[in-house]
Amino acid sequence: MNYCSSADINTDRSSLLAFKSQITSDPQTILTKNWSTEAGACSWIGVTCDFLLNRVTQLNISNMGLVGTIPPEIGNLSSLVSLDMNDNSFHGHLPISIFNMSNLEVLSLRNNSLSSSLPLDMCIHNLDKLKILRISYNEMYGNIPSSLEQCSQLEYLSLYNNKFDGIVPRELGNLTKLQTLNIGANKLTGNLI
Repeated sequence: MNYCSSADINTDRSSLLAFKSQITSDPQTILTKNWSTEAGACSWIGVTCDFLLNRVTQLNISNMGLVGTIPPEIGNLSSLVSLDMNDNSFHGHLPISIFNMSNLEVLSLRNNSLSSSLPLDMCIHNLDKLKILRISYNEMYGNIPSSLEQCSQLEYLSLYNNKFDGIVPRELGNLTKLQTLNIGANKLTGNLI
């Protein structure tokens, strides 16, 4: 193992421990017992690593009944391809750092209590590999950014049942790979043409 890859996995481990520190309820004690400082991060439940890169590439902590907030350190998982936090009770703002993850293909945060707006410039600088964006059943608000059209690989977009308002951006019609679009149960106006 070279120094660079060792430093990278230590960055990932520190980021995950920062994430764990923001969990206020872990009813199944999965993170409490399993995400220990004695074990390597790649052996933790919900964590998948690419052993060639020596980096965390997937984080799946869905359906664990977790309560807490998402810290900005999550964005330091720079090799993350899939982030699945569905069906928990995460609340508060989505950190901007999530939208700077250039390798992310799947961002799934469905059925939590997240309340923030989406960055107006999302997809302009990063997220160009994003295929699935699922933030339905939260308390997200504000406008749907027209810059979503820059996420040109998007195949699935669900913002269903939030508090988004304003006009539906026509630019969404430029997402040529989009197969599923679900933006109902919001306070949106206008049509996609």
